[in-house]
Amino acid sequence: MKVSDLTVEEFEELLRKTIEDEVEDLYIMLDPTIKTKIEEGLADIREGKVVSLDDLVARRKAKRGEI
Repeated sequence: MKVSDLTVEEFEELLRKTIEDEVEDLYIMLDPTIKTKIEEGLADIREGKVVSLDDLVARRKAKRGEI
């Protein structure tokens, strides 16, 4: 899709959404609490402290007595 194919309204919406996404990303990168949590999560991944989604779902079901 080309920008020239968009209506003015579609272009404005695309621009607004892009700016919102960029501001949100910037906020997340600058927030020390969020940054720390991301760093902790990445460290857990590097150390192999991860659980697959299937395992997590199975554990939750077992905990609720669904299995």
